[in-house]
Amino acid sequence: METLKEKVKDILNTRFVSHKNINALALALAKMLKEDSLDIKNVISELVESGDIVEVGKNKYAGTRVLGLVKGKFTYSTPTYGFVLNENGDIFVSRRNFNGAFDGDEVLVKIIGQARGDKKREGKILKILTRDNDGLLGTFHEFKNYALVDLDKKKLQVKIQSSDYNEARDNDKVVVDIESYISGNPVGRVVEVIGELDKKGNDIKYFLRQYKVRENFPENVLKEARKIPQVVDKQKLKDRVDLRNEMIFTIDGKDAKDLDDAISVNKNEDGSFTLGVHIADVGEYVKLNSIIDREAYERGTSIYFLDQVIPMLPRELSNGICSLNEGVERLTLSVEMVIDKTGEVVRSRIFESVIKSRHRLNYDEVLEVIEGNKETRARLSDIVDTILTMHELSNLLDTRRTKFGALNFEIPEGEVLLDENGKAKEIVKREATKSTKLIETFMVVANETVAKTFENLKIPFVYRVHEKPDSEKIKTFFNFIDTLGLKIPVSPKKQIEPKDLQGVLEEAQDKDSKGVVNMVMLRSLKKAKYMDKCLGHFGMALKYYSHFTSPIRRYPDLTIHRIIKEYLHGNLSFIKSKEMADFVVKSAEKSSVQEMNSEDVERAITDYKKCEYMLSFVGREFDGIISSVTNRGFYVELDNTCEGLVPVSSLTDDFYEFDEEKLMLKGRHNYYRIGEKVRVKMVSAVPLERKINFEVVKKIR
Repeated sequence: METLKEKVKDILNTRFVSHKNINALALALAKMLKEDSLDIKNVISELVESGDIVEVGKNKYAGTRVLGLVKGKFTYSTPTYGFVLNENGDIFVSRRNFNGAFDGDEVLVKIIGQARGDKKREGKILKILTRDNDGLLGTFHEFKNYALVDLDKKKLQVKIQSSDYNEARDNDKVVVDIESYISGNPVGRVVEVIGELDKKGNDIKYFLRQYKVRENFPENVLKEARKIPQVVDKQKLKDRVDLRNEMIFTIDGKDAKDLDDAISVNKNEDGSFTLGVHIADVGEYVKLNSIIDREAYERGTSIYFLDQVIPMLPRELSNGICSLNEGVERLTLSVEMVIDKTGEVVRSRIFESVIKSRHRLNYDEVLEVIEGNKETRARLSDIVDTILTMHELSNLLDTRRTKFGALNFEIPEGEVLLDENGKAKEIVKREATKSTKLIETFMVVANETVAKTFENLKIPFVYRVHEKPDSEKIKTFFNFIDTLGLKIPVSPKKQIEPKDLQGVLEEAQDKDSKGVVNMVMLRSLKKAKYMDKCLGHFGMALKYYSHFTSPIRRYPDLTIHRIIKEYLHGNLSFIKSKEMADFVVKSAEKSSVQEMNSEDVERAITDYKKCEYMLSFVGREFDGIISSVTNRGFYVELDNTCEGLVPVSSLTDDFYEFDEEKLMLKGRHNYYRIGEKVRVKMVSAVPLERKINFEVVKKIR
C-alpha cells in the first residue's frame, strides 16, 4: 500500500503544480487524493526539507526528478574538486560549485554537464540538505591558544577554542560537535573524551560512538522502568490461559540474560504434534507512545557484540519482569500449533497466557541429551523425553522446509574471545548444531503461522520480507559457479526459485569450495527488511513471514504483539485505523534502518578485534581460500574466519585484469578466482581501519 508521502511525491515528480500558497496546494492535492489537507501540508513540508520536492518560483512546487535534480552525499577528493555520490553514478563537482558544502553533507545537485567517455557527469550544488555535525570522531591536537581535531571519517579539521577542550589532551580520540562555520571553516567543541584506544574498553567505545550508539538509557526512561513491579500482578491473570503446570522451558546460549521465548511440545495419539511457542508479553508492560516505548522505537533493536549487549529495553524489563526466567510466573503471548505427520500446521491459535518455566537450558545441554550423554540425561531426566520429541519434530519441520526449497546456508561465525585486558586472545569457529537448529526451526514456524493468520485477517501488520534476487546478480552468480564446474540450475532468463539455488548448495556440499559458494550466493541475494506488505521470504521459501518471537530485543516484534493483543481484545477500530496503518509503515522503515546500523556496528567491532588478534602473526604463513575478487585485488579467508586483502599491486609475476563476469583476476599466464586455495603471508594489520593485508606465497593445487 503506497503511503501518502509516496503519493504526493509521485504527483509532484510528474508535473509542476502551481498554487497561490502551500495551503491551496494542500487543498488541491487533498481533493485529488481524497486525503486530509492538513496531513498533506505536513507531508509537503517534510518533502521540501528532505529535498524530495523543491519550491521553484513563488509557491510553485515540483519533485526533484521532474526538475532533473539529484540527491546524494558530497565527498571531497582534493581542495579543488569533489563528488556527489549517487546510486546512478557519481557526479563531479568543481570547487566553484561547492556552494558551501563540506565533506559528508547531503546535498541537492543540478546536472550541468553530461558524462562523456571516461568523464563523469558534472554538477552544481544547489542546496545543503543536512550536515553531519554531531557526534564526530577525531584526533585532538593542541596548539598554543586553540586545538584542531582531525576528523577520522571526513577530510575536515574542526577548530576548538580552549574553553571547549573538555579536558582533552594531545592525541586523544575525542567526539566533537560542529557548532558554526566561521568564514567557511568549522568550529566546534569536544563533547566527550574517549582517550587512548589501547586502554581497556576505549576501542569499543570508539566504534559505538562512530555508529552513534548510546549505551545508557536517559534518566526519565530509567525512572519509568524502576516503577515496573518485578512480580506478576495477579490482576493481570484474568482471562489468560493458565499454562503454569505445563512442561514449558527455555533453551538459549549459556550467557543469555534476556530469555524471551519458551517452548512446549506433545506428541498426539494420531502421530501429530502440538507445539507451543510462548513469547514474553512485553506489550503488557511497554505501552505505545510511553516514555520507554519511544526510546525503544529509536533504538529499534538490541546490539550484541563480543561478550556484551546494549539492550533495546532497560534491564528491569529485558532481564527482569519480561525475561522468562526459571521457576517464576511470567506473562506470555502463545502460539499453539497442531502439526501433522508431514510437518504442516493444520490448526493454530494465538492467545494471552501465563507460564512458569521449568528449566533454563542451554544449547550444549540439549545437544548432549540428543546425542545420548548419560550424565546429562540423568540430570535432566524429567524432560529427556520432551527434548527427544522436540528433536523429532524439528527434523520433520526441517525436512518440510527443505522440500519447499529453504536455503540452509552453512557459514561458520568466528567468535572473538578476550583476555582480562579486553584484548583479543583467541578466535573460535561457531557452527550451527542440532540444538540451535531445533530452536530456529520452532521460531520460524511460529513466525510463519502468525504472519499467515494476520495477512488473512487483512489487518495492518509488520512483515519480515525477503524479495527475489535481481536477475543481474543471479547471472553473475551463475557465471561464478560455472567456473567451479557446478551446474547452472536454470536459464538466467527464467524466474529463479529458492529450490534452484538449494540444488547448487547441495551440489557444493562435499566440495572444498562449499563455504565460498554459500558466501557468494548469500551476497547475491537481497537483504531482508521490514515492511507493511506481506511479500514473502525468498530465502526461507515462505509465502508468509513475520518477526514475532523476540519482542525484548526487536521493535517490529513488539509492534505486532500490540496489534495481536488489540485484536484478541476486540479493538478492531483502533488496529484498522489510519493512525495504526501509518505507524506500521513508519516503524517498519525505522526498524530496518536501525537493524542495518546494529549489524554494521557488530561487524565493525568484530572485524577490529580480528585485526587486533592477527597483529601478532605478522610474517607468518597461512592457508586460506579466495573469498572475493575486486579490481583492487582479492580477499583470502583463513580457517579462523579472518579475511585479508592481497592487493593487485603485490602480484608482480604477471599483468592482471579484473574479469567481473567470472569474478577473477586474469593474467596472461596465471589467474586467481573465488574458491581457489592459496598460501599467504601476513604482511600487516590496521585494526582501526579493520584491514588485514596478505601477500601470496603460492597457489595450493
